[in-house]
Amino acid sequence: MKKRKYFFQPESLVAKYIIAFVVGLVIGLKFLPVNLVVVVHAIIAVICLYQCIKGNVAAFFIWLPYIAYNEVFVRGFAKWFPYLTMQYLYIICFSILFFTAPRLKKPHSNAWFFLVMFTFLELANNVYPDKAAIGRQIITQSFALLIPVIWASYYVLKPLVINKLLNNIKVASVYLAGIVFAAHVTGKISYGLFSNADSSNGLAPVQLSGYLGLGCILFFLSIMNPQEIKNRLINITVLAIVATVMVLTFSRGGLYFLGAVVCLFLYYNRDKLGSYLRILIFVPIALFIYMYVVNQTGGKIVDRYEQEGTSNRDVLVGLAVKIFSENIVFGVGTGNFNTTIYREKMYPEESGAHNEYVRAAAEHGIIGLFFYWGFYVFLLLEILKRKQPQKQYAVYFFAVFCLIIIHNGLKISIQPLLLMLVIATPTLVYNKPNVYRTALAERELA
Repeated sequence: MKKRKYFFQPESLVAKYIIAFVVGLVIGLKFLPVNLVVVVHAIIAVICLYQCIKGNVAAFFIWLPYIAYNEVFVRGFAKWFPYLTMQYLYIICFSILFFTAPRLKKPHSNAWFFLVMFTFLELANNVYPDKAAIGRQIITQSFALLIPVIWASYYVLKPLVINKLLNNIKVASVYLAGIVFAAHVTGKISYGLFSNADSSNGLAPVQLSGYLGLGCILFFLSIMNPQEIKNRLINITVLAIVATVMVLTFSRGGLYFLGAVVCLFLYYNRDKLGSYLRILIFVPIALFIYMYVVNQTGGKIVDRYEQEGTSNRDVLVGLAVKIFSENIVFGVGTGNFNTTIYREKMYPEESGAHNEYVRAAAEHGIIGLFFYWGFYVFLLLEILKRKQPQKQYAVYFFAVFCLIIIHNGLKISIQPLLLMLVIATPTLVYNKPNVYRTALAERELA
Protein backbone atom coordinates (compact mmCIF):
# COMPACT_ATOMS: atom_id res chain seq x y z
CA MET A 1 0.00 0.00 0.00
CA LYS A 2 1.16 3.50 -0.77
CA LYS A 3 1.94 5.75 2.15
CA ARG A 4 -0.41 8.63 2.62
CA LYS A 5 1.11 11.87 1.35
CA TYR A 6 0.98 15.01 3.45
CA PHE A 7 1.56 18.51 2.13
CA PHE A 8 4.52 18.83 4.49
CA GLN A 9 6.46 15.69 5.34
CA PRO A 10 8.32 16.07 8.68
CA GLU A 11 11.71 15.95 6.92
CA SER A 12 10.79 18.67 4.45
CA LEU A 13 9.30 20.73 7.27
CA VAL A 14 12.60 20.76 9.11
CA ALA A 15 14.47 21.59 5.91
CA LYS A 16 12.09 24.42 5.02
CA TYR A 17 12.27 26.00 8.46
CA ILE A 18 16.05 25.73 8.62
CA ILE A 19 16.48 27.19 5.14
CA ALA A 20 14.00 30.00 5.89
CA PHE A 21 15.76 30.90 9.15
CA VAL A 22 19.24 30.78 7.61
CA VAL A 23 18.19 32.91 4.62
CA GLY A 24 16.64 35.41 7.03
CA LEU A 25 19.81 35.41 9.14
CA VAL A 26 22.01 36.01 6.09
CA ILE A 27 19.81 38.90 4.98
CA GLY A 28 19.61 40.29 8.52
CA LEU A 29 23.40 40.26 8.83
CA LYS A 30 23.58 42.23 5.56
CA PHE A 31 25.64 39.54 3.83
CA LEU A 32 23.45 40.16 0.78
CA PRO A 33 22.96 43.63 -0.75
CA VAL A 34 19.62 45.19 0.16
CA ASN A 35 18.99 45.97 -3.51
CA LEU A 36 19.28 42.26 -4.35
CA VAL A 37 16.63 41.46 -1.73
CA VAL A 38 14.40 44.13 -3.25
CA VAL A 39 14.88 42.63 -6.73
CA VAL A 40 13.78 39.21 -5.42
CA HIS A 41 10.86 40.94 -3.68
CA ALA A 42 9.80 42.49 -7.02
CA ILE A 43 10.20 39.16 -8.85
CA ILE A 44 7.88 37.43 -6.36
CA ALA A 45 5.36 40.25 -6.89
CA VAL A 46 5.47 39.59 -10.64
CA ILE A 47 5.00 35.85 -10.02
CA CYS A 48 1.95 36.61 -7.88
CA LEU A 49 0.55 38.81 -10.62
CA TYR A 50 1.18 36.12 -13.24
CA GLN A 51 -0.60 33.44 -11.18
CA CYS A 52 -3.60 35.74 -10.78
CA ILE A 53 -3.78 36.33 -14.52
CA LYS A 54 -3.83 32.54 -14.93
CA GLY A 55 -6.57 32.34 -12.28
CA ASN A 56 -4.40 29.99 -10.20
CA VAL A 57 -5.50 30.81 -6.65
CA ALA A 58 -3.49 28.00 -5.01
CA ALA A 59 -0.19 29.07 -6.61
CA PHE A 60 -0.89 32.73 -5.80
CA PHE A 61 -1.27 31.91 -2.11
CA ILE A 62 1.95 29.89 -2.10
CA TRP A 63 4.00 32.96 -3.07
CA LEU A 64 2.01 35.77 -1.43
CA PRO A 65 3.07 35.13 2.23
CA TYR A 66 6.75 35.60 1.40
CA ILE A 67 6.37 38.99 -0.21
CA ALA A 68 3.96 40.01 2.57
CA TYR A 69 6.45 39.07 5.30
CA ASN A 70 9.38 40.62 3.42
CA GLU A 71 7.53 43.93 3.21
CA VAL A 72 8.67 45.08 6.65
CA PHE A 73 12.34 44.56 5.65
CA VAL A 74 11.94 46.41 2.34
CA ARG A 75 10.17 49.28 4.08
CA GLY A 76 12.93 49.46 6.67
CA PHE A 77 15.99 49.38 4.42
CA ALA A 78 14.89 50.34 0.89
CA LYS A 79 13.37 53.76 1.41
CA TRP A 80 13.47 54.39 -2.35
CA PHE A 81 11.08 51.48 -3.01
CA PRO A 82 7.37 52.46 -3.15
CA TYR A 83 6.00 52.23 0.39
CA LEU A 84 2.55 51.00 -0.69
CA THR A 85 3.73 48.34 -3.15
CA MET A 86 1.95 45.53 -1.31
CA GLN A 87 -1.27 47.52 -1.08
CA TYR A 88 -1.27 48.14 -4.84
CA LEU A 89 -0.46 44.47 -5.41
CA TYR A 90 -3.48 43.42 -3.33
CA ILE A 91 -5.75 45.76 -5.27
CA ILE A 92 -4.50 44.58 -8.67
CA CYS A 93 -4.21 40.85 -7.91
CA PHE A 94 -7.58 40.40 -6.23
CA SER A 95 -9.26 42.51 -8.90
CA ILE A 96 -7.81 40.20 -11.56
CA LEU A 97 -8.77 37.08 -9.56
CA PHE A 98 -12.34 38.32 -9.37
CA PHE A 99 -12.61 37.98 -13.14
CA THR A 100 -10.21 35.10 -13.86
CA ALA A 101 -10.88 32.57 -11.07
CA PRO A 102 -14.23 30.69 -10.89
CA ARG A 103 -16.50 32.24 -8.27
CA LEU A 104 -20.04 32.19 -6.95
CA LYS A 105 -22.79 33.96 -8.85
CA LYS A 106 -24.06 35.43 -5.56
CA PRO A 107 -21.97 36.39 -2.52
CA HIS A 108 -22.05 34.07 0.49
CA SER A 109 -21.31 37.11 2.69
CA ASN A 110 -22.97 40.52 2.46
CA ALA A 111 -20.82 42.36 4.99
CA TRP A 112 -18.75 43.83 2.15
CA PHE A 113 -21.52 46.37 1.43
CA PHE A 114 -20.66 48.28 4.63
CA LEU A 115 -16.98 48.37 3.71
CA VAL A 116 -17.78 49.58 0.18
CA MET A 117 -19.79 52.46 1.60
CA PHE A 118 -17.07 53.33 4.09
CA THR A 119 -14.35 53.28 1.42
CA PHE A 120 -16.32 55.62 -0.81
CA LEU A 121 -16.90 57.82 2.23
CA GLU A 122 -13.12 57.99 2.63
CA LEU A 123 -12.91 59.21 -0.97
CA ALA A 124 -15.72 61.73 -0.64
CA ASN A 125 -14.40 63.08 2.66
CA ASN A 126 -10.95 63.72 1.21
CA VAL A 127 -11.88 66.85 -0.76
CA TYR A 128 -9.90 69.24 1.46
CA PRO A 129 -7.09 67.21 3.04
CA ASP A 130 -4.57 68.94 5.26
CA LYS A 131 -1.89 66.73 3.72
CA ALA A 132 -2.77 65.01 0.47
CA ALA A 133 -0.11 62.31 0.91
CA ILE A 134 -1.65 61.07 4.15
CA GLY A 135 -5.11 60.95 2.59
CA ARG A 136 -3.84 59.00 -0.44
CA GLN A 137 -2.08 56.51 1.78
CA ILE A 138 -5.18 55.87 3.90
CA ILE A 139 -7.45 55.53 0.86
CA THR A 140 -5.02 53.10 -0.80
CA GLN A 141 -4.91 50.97 2.33
CA SER A 142 -8.69 51.01 2.53
CA PHE A 143 -9.00 49.77 -1.07
CA ALA A 144 -6.32 47.14 -0.37
CA LEU A 145 -8.63 45.79 2.31
CA LEU A 146 -11.85 46.23 0.35
CA ILE A 147 -10.92 44.37 -2.86
CA PRO A 148 -9.81 41.13 -1.11
CA VAL A 149 -12.98 41.32 1.01
CA ILE A 150 -15.21 41.55 -2.08
CA TRP A 151 -13.34 38.68 -3.77
CA ALA A 152 -13.55 36.52 -0.63
CA SER A 153 -17.30 37.18 -0.45
CA TYR A 154 -17.73 35.47 -3.82
CA TYR A 155 -15.21 32.68 -3.29
CA VAL A 156 -14.84 29.68 -0.97
CA LEU A 157 -11.32 28.52 -0.21
CA LYS A 158 -10.73 24.78 -0.41
CA PRO A 159 -9.12 23.18 2.68
CA LEU A 160 -6.01 22.25 0.66
CA VAL A 161 -5.51 25.86 -0.43
CA ILE A 162 -6.02 27.09 3.14
CA ASN A 163 -3.45 24.62 4.46
CA LYS A 164 -0.91 25.65 1.82
CA LEU A 165 -1.45 29.32 2.62
CA LEU A 166 -1.11 28.82 6.38
CA ASN A 167 1.94 26.56 6.03
CA ASN A 168 3.69 29.13 3.87
CA ILE A 169 2.82 31.88 6.35
CA LYS A 170 4.56 29.80 9.03
CA VAL A 171 7.67 29.39 6.87
CA ALA A 172 7.63 33.12 6.09
CA SER A 173 7.42 33.96 9.81
CA VAL A 174 10.51 31.81 10.45
CA TYR A 175 12.30 33.72 7.67
CA LEU A 176 11.39 37.05 9.31
CA ALA A 177 12.46 35.74 12.72
CA GLY A 178 15.87 34.97 11.19
CA ILE A 179 16.22 38.58 10.00
CA VAL A 180 15.38 39.92 13.47
CA PHE A 181 17.57 37.37 15.27
CA ALA A 182 20.61 38.63 13.32
CA ALA A 183 20.65 41.68 15.62
CA HIS A 184 21.11 39.40 18.63
CA VAL A 185 23.99 37.58 16.96
CA THR A 186 25.98 40.81 16.72
CA GLY A 187 25.09 41.67 20.33
CA LYS A 188 25.08 45.44 19.77
CA ILE A 189 21.77 46.07 21.53
CA SER A 190 20.87 48.53 24.25
CA TYR A 191 17.80 47.18 26.02
CA GLY A 192 15.42 49.63 27.64
CA LEU A 193 11.81 49.83 28.77
CA PHE A 194 10.44 50.27 25.27
CA SER A 195 10.44 48.58 21.89
CA ASN A 196 13.42 49.72 19.87
CA ALA A 197 15.02 49.32 16.47
CA ASP A 198 18.22 47.82 17.94
CA SER A 199 16.48 44.70 19.22
CA SER A 200 14.41 44.36 16.03
CA ASN A 201 17.39 44.78 13.68
CA GLY A 202 16.21 48.12 12.38
CA LEU A 203 12.69 46.97 11.57
CA ALA A 204 9.48 48.47 12.99
CA PRO A 205 8.93 46.60 16.31
CA VAL A 206 5.17 47.24 16.48
CA GLN A 207 4.66 45.95 12.95
CA LEU A 208 6.81 42.91 13.75
CA SER A 209 4.47 42.04 16.60
CA GLY A 210 1.70 41.50 14.05
CA TYR A 211 3.79 39.40 11.67
CA LEU A 212 5.51 37.23 14.28
CA GLY A 213 2.40 37.09 16.47
CA LEU A 214 0.43 35.52 13.63
CA GLY A 215 3.22 33.02 13.06
CA CYS A 216 3.18 32.02 16.74
CA ILE A 217 -0.60 31.64 16.64
CA LEU A 218 -0.42 29.28 13.65
CA PHE A 219 2.27 27.18 15.33
CA PHE A 220 0.12 27.03 18.47
CA LEU A 221 -2.92 25.86 16.51
CA SER A 222 -0.78 23.24 14.75
CA ILE A 223 0.47 21.91 18.07
CA MET A 224 -3.08 21.65 19.37
CA ASN A 225 -4.33 19.92 16.21
CA PRO A 226 -4.47 16.11 16.73
CA GLN A 227 -4.05 15.62 12.97
CA GLU A 228 -0.59 17.18 13.15
CA ILE A 229 0.71 15.03 15.98
CA LYS A 230 3.61 13.75 13.83
CA ASN A 231 4.90 17.29 13.45
CA ARG A 232 4.26 18.35 17.05
CA LEU A 233 7.90 18.36 18.17
CA ILE A 234 8.89 20.41 15.12
CA ASN A 235 6.10 22.92 15.75
CA ILE A 236 6.99 23.19 19.45
CA THR A 237 10.64 23.87 18.66
CA VAL A 238 9.92 26.47 16.00
CA LEU A 239 7.25 28.15 18.14
CA ALA A 240 9.81 28.54 20.93
CA ILE A 241 12.29 30.17 18.53
CA VAL A 242 9.83 32.56 16.85
CA ALA A 243 8.20 33.51 20.18
CA THR A 244 11.61 34.20 21.74
CA VAL A 245 12.60 36.48 18.86
CA MET A 246 9.21 38.21 19.07
CA VAL A 247 9.52 38.88 22.80
CA LEU A 248 13.08 40.20 22.34
CA THR A 249 11.75 43.01 20.14
CA PHE A 250 10.17 44.40 23.36
CA SER A 251 6.88 45.03 21.54
CA ARG A 252 4.17 43.44 23.67
CA GLY A 253 1.46 43.22 21.03
CA GLY A 254 2.37 39.82 19.57
CA LEU A 255 2.25 38.12 22.95
CA TYR A 256 -1.14 39.67 23.65
CA PHE A 257 -2.46 38.42 20.29
CA LEU A 258 -1.23 34.91 21.07
CA GLY A 259 -2.75 35.04 24.56
CA ALA A 260 -6.12 36.09 23.16
CA VAL A 261 -6.22 33.14 20.74
CA VAL A 262 -5.16 30.71 23.47
CA CYS A 263 -8.08 31.93 25.61
CA LEU A 264 -10.49 31.58 22.68
CA PHE A 265 -9.18 28.08 21.98
CA LEU A 266 -9.74 27.03 25.59
CA TYR A 267 -13.26 28.46 25.45
CA TYR A 268 -14.21 26.58 22.29
CA ASN A 269 -12.63 23.35 23.56
CA ARG A 270 -13.76 23.66 27.18
CA ASP A 271 -15.54 20.30 27.04
CA LYS A 272 -12.45 18.46 25.78
CA LEU A 273 -10.09 17.49 28.59
CA GLY A 274 -7.40 16.50 26.09
CA SER A 275 -7.19 20.07 24.81
CA TYR A 276 -6.53 21.37 28.31
CA LEU A 277 -3.92 18.69 28.95
CA ARG A 278 -2.10 19.61 25.72
CA ILE A 279 -1.82 23.17 27.02
CA LEU A 280 0.63 21.79 29.60
CA ILE A 281 3.07 21.38 26.71
CA PHE A 282 3.51 25.14 26.75
CA VAL A 283 4.67 25.34 30.37
CA PRO A 284 8.27 24.28 29.63
CA ILE A 285 8.25 26.39 26.45
CA ALA A 286 7.20 29.47 28.43
CA LEU A 287 9.82 28.78 31.12
CA PHE A 288 12.57 28.39 28.50
CA ILE A 289 11.61 31.62 26.76
CA TYR A 290 11.34 33.47 30.07
CA MET A 291 14.74 32.36 31.38
CA TYR A 292 16.51 32.96 28.06
CA VAL A 293 15.01 36.42 27.52
CA VAL A 294 15.60 37.54 31.11
CA ASN A 295 19.22 36.46 30.86
CA GLN A 296 19.65 38.03 27.42
CA THR A 297 18.18 41.39 28.44
CA GLY A 298 19.59 41.59 31.94
CA GLY A 299 16.09 41.50 33.42
CA LYS A 300 14.85 44.53 31.44
CA ILE A 301 12.12 42.46 29.78
CA VAL A 302 10.43 41.93 33.17
CA ASP A 303 10.34 45.69 33.76
CA ARG A 304 8.97 46.18 30.25
CA TYR A 305 5.96 43.92 30.85
CA GLU A 306 5.38 45.35 34.32
CA GLN A 307 5.38 48.85 32.86
CA GLU A 308 1.95 50.47 32.90
CA GLY A 309 0.50 52.31 29.94
CA THR A 310 -0.04 51.63 26.26
CA SER A 311 2.66 53.81 24.67
CA ASN A 312 0.22 56.75 24.50
CA ARG A 313 -2.32 54.76 22.47
CA ASP A 314 -4.90 55.36 25.20
CA VAL A 315 -4.20 59.11 24.94
CA LEU A 316 -4.72 59.04 21.17
CA VAL A 317 -7.97 57.11 21.61
CA GLY A 318 -9.18 59.78 24.03
CA LEU A 319 -8.29 62.52 21.55
CA ALA A 320 -10.17 60.67 18.79
CA VAL A 321 -13.26 60.48 20.99
CA LYS A 322 -12.96 64.21 21.71
CA ILE A 323 -12.65 65.06 18.00
CA PHE A 324 -15.64 62.84 17.25
CA SER A 325 -17.76 64.60 19.88
CA GLU A 326 -16.89 67.98 18.35
CA ASN A 327 -17.36 66.89 14.71
CA ILE A 328 -20.07 64.32 15.14
CA VAL A 329 -21.65 64.34 11.65
CA PHE A 330 -18.81 64.22 9.08
CA GLY A 331 -15.70 64.21 11.25
CA VAL A 332 -12.55 66.17 10.33
CA GLY A 333 -11.95 64.43 6.99
CA THR A 334 -9.83 61.59 5.69
CA GLY A 335 -6.28 61.72 7.03
CA ASN A 336 -6.83 64.88 9.05
CA PHE A 337 -6.63 63.29 12.50
CA ASN A 338 -2.83 63.60 12.43
CA THR A 339 -2.79 67.31 11.72
CA THR A 340 -5.84 68.20 13.84
CA ILE A 341 -4.37 66.96 17.12
CA TYR A 342 -1.21 69.01 16.49
CA ARG A 343 -2.89 72.13 15.13
CA GLU A 344 -5.36 72.23 18.02
CA LYS A 345 -2.47 71.69 20.49
CA MET A 346 -4.01 68.46 21.72
CA TYR A 347 -0.77 66.50 21.17
CA PRO A 348 2.87 67.63 20.91
CA GLU A 349 3.38 66.19 17.41
CA GLU A 350 1.49 64.81 14.44
CA SER A 351 0.52 61.21 14.97
CA GLY A 352 -1.84 58.64 13.54
CA ALA A 353 -4.57 57.20 15.72
CA HIS A 354 -3.01 53.70 15.62
CA ASN A 355 -6.57 52.43 15.88
CA GLU A 356 -8.86 52.20 12.86
CA TYR A 357 -12.08 52.10 14.90
CA VAL A 358 -11.54 55.47 16.52
CA ARG A 359 -9.94 56.96 13.38
CA ALA A 360 -13.13 56.15 11.46
CA ALA A 361 -15.16 57.99 14.09
CA ALA A 362 -12.86 61.03 14.34
CA GLU A 363 -12.40 61.49 10.59
CA HIS A 364 -15.90 60.54 9.38
CA GLY A 365 -18.24 61.15 12.29
CA ILE A 366 -21.37 59.15 12.95
CA ILE A 367 -21.65 58.13 9.27
CA GLY A 368 -18.19 56.59 9.27
CA LEU A 369 -18.89 54.98 12.61
CA PHE A 370 -22.03 53.35 11.23
CA PHE A 371 -20.45 51.89 8.09
CA TYR A 372 -17.04 50.92 9.52
CA TRP A 373 -18.23 49.44 12.79
CA GLY A 374 -21.27 48.02 10.98
CA PHE A 375 -18.99 45.98 8.71
CA TYR A 376 -17.35 44.20 11.63
CA VAL A 377 -20.57 43.69 13.57
CA PHE A 378 -22.35 42.26 10.51
CA LEU A 379 -19.37 40.03 9.66
CA LEU A 380 -19.15 38.73 13.22
CA LEU A 381 -22.85 37.84 13.18
CA GLU A 382 -22.30 35.92 9.93
CA ILE A 383 -19.35 34.06 11.45
CA LEU A 384 -21.30 33.06 14.54
CA LYS A 385 -23.92 31.40 12.30
CA ARG A 386 -21.32 29.03 10.86
CA LYS A 387 -20.79 25.47 12.00
CA GLN A 388 -17.57 24.08 13.43
CA PRO A 389 -14.70 24.06 12.67
CA GLN A 390 -15.11 26.97 10.24
CA LYS A 391 -16.67 29.17 12.92
CA GLN A 392 -13.91 28.52 15.42
CA TYR A 393 -11.03 29.31 13.06
CA ALA A 394 -12.81 32.32 11.60
CA VAL A 395 -13.23 33.70 15.14
CA TYR A 396 -9.49 33.22 15.80
CA PHE A 397 -8.47 35.12 12.66
CA PHE A 398 -11.18 37.74 13.14
CA ALA A 399 -9.96 38.39 16.70
CA VAL A 400 -6.33 38.67 15.58
CA PHE A 401 -7.28 41.07 12.77
CA CYS A 402 -9.27 43.30 15.12
CA LEU A 403 -6.49 43.32 17.72
CA ILE A 404 -3.90 44.27 15.11
CA ILE A 405 -5.90 47.24 13.82
CA ILE A 406 -6.40 48.39 17.41
CA HIS A 407 -2.70 48.00 18.20
CA ASN A 408 -1.23 48.93 14.85
CA GLY A 409 -3.81 50.64 12.67
CA LEU A 410 -4.13 49.48 9.07
CA LYS A 411 -0.50 49.34 7.98
CA ILE A 412 0.82 45.84 7.44
CA SER A 413 0.14 43.50 4.57
CA ILE A 414 -0.99 40.46 6.53
CA GLN A 415 -4.19 42.28 7.48
CA PRO A 416 -5.97 41.82 4.10
CA LEU A 417 -4.84 38.17 4.17
CA LEU A 418 -6.36 37.65 7.60
CA LEU A 419 -9.69 39.22 6.68
CA MET A 420 -9.77 37.27 3.43
CA LEU A 421 -9.30 34.04 5.43
CA VAL A 422 -12.14 35.02 7.75
CA ILE A 423 -14.61 35.67 4.94
CA ALA A 424 -13.70 32.99 2.36
CA THR A 425 -14.28 30.08 4.77
CA PRO A 426 -18.06 29.77 5.17
CA THR A 427 -19.64 26.50 6.23
CA LEU A 428 -22.83 25.32 4.63
CA VAL A 429 -25.36 27.15 2.51
CA TYR A 430 -29.03 26.24 3.01
CA ASN A 431 -30.82 25.30 -0.20
CA LYS A 432 -33.86 23.10 0.58
CA PRO A 433 -35.40 21.66 3.75
CA ASN A 434 -32.96 19.13 5.24
CA VAL A 435 -30.66 19.50 2.23
CA TYR A 436 -27.40 21.42 2.52
CA ARG A 437 -24.72 22.04 -0.03
CA THR A 438 -21.39 23.68 0.46
CA ALA A 439 -21.00 27.00 -1.28
CA LEU A 440 -18.11 25.49 -3.19
CA ALA A 441 -20.27 22.68 -4.53
CA GLU A 442 -22.94 25.21 -5.49
CA ARG A 443 -20.31 27.12 -7.47
CA GLU A 444 -19.10 23.99 -9.25
CA LEU A 445 -22.64 22.99 -10.17
CA ALA A 446 -23.59 26.44 -11.48
